[in-house]
Amino acid sequence: MDATCEIQPEEFEILIVEDSPTQAERLRRLIQSKSYRVRVAGNGKLALGLMAEHRPDLVLSDIIMPEMNGYELCLAIKSDERLRTIPVILVTALNDAKDIIRGIECGADNFIRKPYSEEYLLSRISHMLVNQKLRAAPDTDGIALYLGNQKHFIHAGRQQILDLLISTYEQAVQVNSELQARERQVIELNMRLAHHAAELETINGEIASKNLELAEASRMKSAFIANMSHELRTPLNAIIGFTGALLMKLPGPLTVDQDKQLNTIRTSARHLLSLINDILDVAKIEAGKVTLTLERVQCQDLLSQTADTLRPLAAQKGLQLLLELPLEPIVIDSDRRALTQIVINLVNNAIKFTERGEVRVLLAQRMEQGRLLTEFAVADSGSGIKAADQPKLFQAFSQLDSTSTRHVEGAGLGLYLCRNLANLLGGTLSFSSEFGHGSVFRLTLSEKR
Repeated sequence: MDATCEIQPEEFEILIVEDSPTQAERLRRLIQSKSYRVRVAGNGKLALGLMAEHRPDLVLSDIIMPEMNGYELCLAIKSDERLRTIPVILVTALNDAKDIIRGIECGADNFIRKPYSEEYLLSRISHMLVNQKLRAAPDTDGIALYLGNQKHFIHAGRQQILDLLISTYEQAVQVNSELQARERQVIELNMRLAHHAAELETINGEIASKNLELAEASRMKSAFIANMSHELRTPLNAIIGFTGALLMKLPGPLTVDQDKQLNTIRTSARHLLSLINDILDVAKIEAGKVTLTLERVQCQDLLSQTADTLRPLAAQKGLQLLLELPLEPIVIDSDRRALTQIVINLVNNAIKFTERGEVRVLLAQRMEQGRLLTEFAVADSGSGIKAADQPKLFQAFSQLDSTSTRHVEGAGLGLYLCRNLANLLGGTLSFSSEFGHGSVFRLTLSEKR
């Protein structure tokens, strides 16, 4: 900045013309913070009275005021020979391009658009005071103007400057209108979002309440199933026990028909007991009451024992039950009972859905991404699972019949129970199947190494 253009704020007095006491006080505090001297008038008439007493160095006036508005005040100042050189800054909302015409007609020196930043307002005041000094010392090179800490000279004619000013103002008005429209859109969107947020909060509250009700219903269901299963197992065990005693002919000899009927009773009772045990296990899992007991499990021994248990069932259907086990012993830390239950269910299912051929039980171990994976697989030569049925495979109480020609016994809990037990063991249960070409189920247990 030129030394001749420097100003000392305390040398200057600013007259604020504002009918809002709140805004007037805000402006007074702001301008005084920069060491300017300040006076305040509530409207144009009062401002003219103060100016008659003492001439200010700059007038900062609102436009919309009672008795005498900003345009009328500015025209009165510029029409008075004693006051006409006082810079007048009008504060406008910039809603209409005609504002600039009215401002030029009344002789305004500058405009401040509402809303404005405090830094910009103070900068405009400083520039106006510096430019007022420049006008007091005319330069032969053109019209002098101080802007952005630099001194400028304008050589254009008055009409050119006026046309440029008006066109620039019109563009500013257009941009301002677009911004206001966007601001209204943002406000509307915010109101909609607030409305939706309130609706979501209400819905979330209802969902939370329903979840509590469902959790209580689930707890009661699990308790009921557990109690009923326990009550049913006792008489069933008695039926199985007494039937076994009769079949052993302890009370006396049986006829062929009696023997056959007792075998049917025992088989049905055992099947029913198996279903009840599955239901009880599911209830325990859903209630979070399953306790795992980890121990060292020799996998080849476990699979051999399982195969020995189920081989007679496979033989009844003319199926081969084959084991494909590695020679090197595989020992893992797991819950033997849960692991045995999964394998028995998978092999039993394979036998159930295979009419001819074989069921193979495989065991393998491999390293993958720093983890030791132990995989139990059960493969059958059955009819496979239709693609449409596969998504329902692990659902509770879902019964699939690949052949679509025969009744499938069971409650549809076997695979659902297996997957939940696999998860409890920290493993995964997966399968692959192609309709007409059999299925393979894989239990994979992971151990970090």
